[in-house]
Amino acid sequence: MSVTVMAQVWRGSRHAGTELLMLLALADFSDDDGNSYPAVSTLARKCRMQPRNANYILKALQASGELQVRPNEGPHGTNRYRIVLKALQSGAGVQSLAGVQPIAPTPAMECAKPLQRTADKPSMNHQEPSKAARKRAATFDASAIQLPEWLPRSVWAEWVADRRERRKPISSRAAGQQLKRLAEYRDQGHDVARVIEHSIANGYQGLFPPKEDARKVGRVSPALAADDLFTGNQT
Repeated sequence: MSVTVMAQVWRGSRHAGTELLMLLALADFSDDDGNSYPAVSTLARKCRMQPRNANYILKALQASGELQVRPNEGPHGTNRYRIVLKALQSGAGVQSLAGVQPIAPTPAMECAKPLQRTADKPSMNHQEPSKAARKRAATFDASAIQLPEWLPRSVWAEWVADRRERRKPISSRAAGQQLKRLAEYRDQGHDVARVIEHSIANGYQGLFPPKEDARKVGRVSPALAADDLFTGNQT
């Protein structure tokens, strides 16, 4: 720590707020010539901030001319930070500015690039792909499954495509349930192609025969007995 450099920062820096705090933190590590080699993460902890914000502030200090950053010139390839003492001597100082910098930059809306060449570029999103994204990448293709000989593939494919367009793709389990339901309708005397076409036309997510067909075969389900149209089955 150099008390001399720290005193000069207090006396001559044009900065205020977090930028002044960062410069004082560097002075706390520096020798009498203003040289220091702390890691960005160390400076961030000392200033009670995130490393991304520390990188931004270091860049602002560089732009003001009060700090020089020499990448990889420190021990073991670390950065070398040099507080420019001449720039401090020519500065107006905090006394004349009453501790406020009128032209202080506004907080960064984006993260600055890291100062270390070997550091990774900051990312706005470190999250792994969501489970939903991975699931979509391996979507089950219900149109390609094996169908019974009595079910036209073209009609089944139309319903699968309709569900996909409604963002309600059919899972493997749901496909099996709907095929079982179609088999029951067929045994009751329904035309399965008409059942599918009717369900598509009415925006059903499940498969239901027209009411009039259900009455003809003498079996009306509670869902079909309602006067209002069924708005969707979550199966």
